[in-house]
Amino acid sequence: MPDRARTFIRVDAHVSRFAALVPVALALEQWGHGVWHDVGRIGFVVLWLALAAIVVAEVIVMFRLGHNRMRAVLWLLAVALANPAADPIVQVVLTGRVVRAVRLRKEFTEEVGRQVFSGRGIRFVVAVSVLGMFGLGWLFSAVETTQHLTVGDGVWFALVTAATVGYGDIVPSNTAGRLIASALMILGLVVVGLLTGAIAERFTRTTRPEDDVAQRLDELAERLARIESNLGPGRR
Repeated sequence: MPDRARTFIRVDAHVSRFAALVPVALALEQWGHGVWHDVGRIGFVVLWLALAAIVVAEVIVMFRLGHNRMRAVLWLLAVALANPAADPIVQVVLTGRVVRAVRLRKEFTEEVGRQVFSGRGIRFVVAVSVLGMFGLGWLFSAVETTQHLTVGDGVWFALVTAATVGYGDIVPSNTAGRLIASALMILGLVVVGLLTGAIAERFTRTTRPEDDVAQRLDELAERLARIESNLGPGRR
C-alpha cells in the first residue's frame, strides 16, 4: 500500500472513531443546562467539522482513483444534511461514520484492524466508554425530574444498564430517559464486542513480522527460479 494511502487510512480511522461521541454531544446540547449545553453544542460543531473535512478528502481521493465515487458522494450528502443547524434526529446520522473505522475496502482491512485493536485503540475505546457512561448517567439523573435522582444514582443506572445487569431499582419514566437507556445498552454491547475482539485478536496473532518477511523472500526466490527455468540454460 502506498505511504500516502496508508496515511490517509490512518487519519480516516482516527477521525471516524470520534463519531461515537456525537450522541453524547447531542444529549448535552438537548438536555444539558448552562455550561453543559454550550459544551454539547461546541462539541458537536467540532465533531461535524472534523468529519466533514475527512469526507471531503475522501471524495477527492475517490474521484482521483476512479472508484467508490457514489459511496463517497453519499457520505458527503449525509454530512451536509447533518449540519449543526439540522434537526437532532438528522444529526445522529453522523454516528454511522464509526462503521467507516472498521469496514473500509478489503485492501485496507488489515491496516484499520491494527488501528482499532492496537493498544492505543483499546485505550481510546475504554476512555470513550467511561466518559460516555458517566455523561449519560448524569443526563439520566437530570431528565428524570420526577424521581429526584442524584448524579450517583444516574451513574449507577448507567453502569448496570451498560453491563446488561439491569437490577430494576431505577427505571426510566419518560421518553428522554428511555432514549438514554437505549444508548447505554448499545454502548455496552459495542464496548464488550470491541474488547472481546481485541483480546481474541491478541491471542490469535501468531505470525511475527520476521516470519512474514522470510515467507515473502521464499516466495520471491521461487518466482525467480521459475523465471530462470522458463528462460532456458542458454538465455540466462
